Amino acid sequence: MDSLKLRPIESAKIECARKLFNEISTTGVKYHDVDSYKTLIDIIQNL
Repeated sequence: MDSLKLRPIESAKIECARKLFNEISTTGVKYHDVDSYKTLIDIIQNL
């Protein structure tokens, strides 16, 4: 996602979503943001 040319409002929305999901994550449920299937697989393997 870093390579995308996002408008400032889009970047702000993404940052707000990251903060929200970080706050609602618990020890039983952890939210992650992924930008590809490989990233998803890497996160799952590290659990």
